[in-house]
Amino acid sequence: MKRAIRKLVSSILTIVVLTAVYPCAFAMENHSFVEQVEENHILFENLAQLAPGESLEYVVETEDGEVVVGIKHVPESRRAGERVWQVWYKGLNTDVEFYMTVSNNKVTSVYDYSISLVGGSYEDAVLTKTTTYGKLTFKAKAIFGLSSSTCWLKGTVTGENDDIEVTWQM
Repeated sequence: MKRAIRKLVSSILTIVVLTAVYPCAFAMENHSFVEQVEENHILFENLAQLAPGESLEYVVETEDGEVVVGIKHVPESRRAGERVWQVWYKGLNTDVEFYMTVSNNKVTSVYDYSISLVGGSYEDAVLTKTTTYGKLTFKAKAIFGLSSSTCWLKGTVTGENDDIEVTWQM
């Protein structure tokens, strides 16, 4: 008798847990999509459904370790139909981000960048804006100036649903 009651209670608890967890998973499944199109190229789709304050991240395996590329819908818009996006790249020794405003599938402004390099420095940081993309370009320098390379992080609107492709070279 006790065994039957334990099985019944266990089954009920399992059903309760599954119904509590699965609706959240199904809601996120159709919410937004992230896809790695090719190396150094991530496509964030259906961003029109992303609520202010929500973000998406994608972890990429590189020869230097894991890299996290993300995008966040910043809850500050100046006009109706305008969305502000924070675009970022976080690697082992590199943190780069900037903000871009998108309206009607066009980039209307790019601003407020941040660059943090461990074991090096940067110079010549430039934010570039066209109607299709926002891009942060800078020159990264190793300690004592032993080497340098041009790096960039770019967010490109695709023309549909304010979808954004994020590409980079670090």
